[in-house]
Amino acid sequence: MRLATKILLAFGLLLLTTLGAVVSFTNRTAGREVRGALSQIEMMPDNMFARELAAYYSANHSWEGAERVLMLQGPMQGMHNVRLVVVDANNFVVIDTTGDETGRTFIPGPESRSIPIRTGGETVGQLVTFAELRNGPEGPLLLAVSRVLLLTAITAGVAGLAIALILSQSLTSPLRHLSAAMQRFARGERNLALPRPSGDEVGDLTRSFQGMMTEIHQQEILRKEMTADIAHELRTPLSVIRANLDALADGVYPLTKENLAPIRESTELLDRLIEDLRTLELADAGRLTLEKSEIDFSRLLRRIAARFSPRAESCSQKIEVTCGVNLPAATADLQRLEQILGNLVDNALRHTPDGGVIRLSADADGAAVRIAVEDSGPGIPAGEIDRIFERFYRLDSGRARAEGGSGLGLAIARKLAEAHGGSLTAENRPGGGAQFTFRLPGN
Repeated sequence: MRLATKILLAFGLLLLTTLGAVVSFTNRTAGREVRGALSQIEMMPDNMFARELAAYYSANHSWEGAERVLMLQGPMQGMHNVRLVVVDANNFVVIDTTGDETGRTFIPGPESRSIPIRTGGETVGQLVTFAELRNGPEGPLLLAVSRVLLLTAITAGVAGLAIALILSQSLTSPLRHLSAAMQRFARGERNLALPRPSGDEVGDLTRSFQGMMTEIHQQEILRKEMTADIAHELRTPLSVIRANLDALADGVYPLTKENLAPIRESTELLDRLIEDLRTLELADAGRLTLEKSEIDFSRLLRRIAARFSPRAESCSQKIEVTCGVNLPAATADLQRLEQILGNLVDNALRHTPDGGVIRLSADADGAAVRIAVEDSGPGIPAGEIDRIFERFYRLDSGRARAEGGSGLGLAIARKLAEAHGGSLTAENRPGGGAQFTFRLPGN
């Protein structure tokens, strides 16, 4: 059953129950009030009958022939719609205008009213009236009230259902459009026009779906770009390997160590690329194994500097190391930390001009350790800081490929930092150059 139908049925049931209760209650209340009002009017002739009957009994000391009092007075008072009963002191019916109960023991009814008949200070009987409500003067009034109530209930019911229909349409129309958009999105359509979100929960759902579509679209673009980048990165070393193998096989190049060197270098490049991709896949899946131990940060920074010093010296670059004292104790996977800092220093060397300086530092940052890698290069261009950690992204693609870079170093460094519960951020230094900051939580 559709939501609009459920809303209409719910409103219809609510209206039916409410209007039925109102009509029933109002009709019963109106009848009771009318009967009460008429009873007050009818009490006046009843009292007169009681006085006449008391005078008759006082004069005759008997109820015999007393019905003539009722026959003479009744038509004059308009009591033809009221049943009159006279009961003696022993509770026997002596007069009944309908003749049904004469001589029997009196049993009061729900619509009866009794007036004592007294003479000489003694109660000699009672006058009982039974209003014939269905044939009385209040009957047409109650019928008119019932008709008005019924007409009001029908009008209110139709108006309520119309309002319910409009309300259900306003609620379900955005949901139908959103459902259709979801189905088209599932079939592969991406440029979808969604209704303008409202300020209610349906609008929140629409905005959430829009955000999901944007995120999925961006992920699809990144996936396609990454597939193209991987294909490009694999094509270059494979082309080198194939060209050199063909030359060796055709006898163009003699089989020497020098001619095998390009093949070996390309093979090593492929091996690094595959290992980098595997590291990212394990980090994304949360299956990266970390062998943690206590870290000596001063020794760690000196080892990284020693590893890259020959390369830096070949370009007249300098690597400086500073390490604070009393750093918070921290445990981490030493090999992965070296991989993080190695990728950062490698990136700094690529973007630092000859004669520049790369600085490695470690300081306390509350309960965490803050490790910074700074360079004296041109810095990160405006608008590129948020992208430099994307896979295969390069600020200078030509230079990076020429030097063997795959564009995965910074992406791997951030993933490894997050796997340790830390963070890796980048910013431009006020004095020039870029600064990468790795925060590692302490024990």
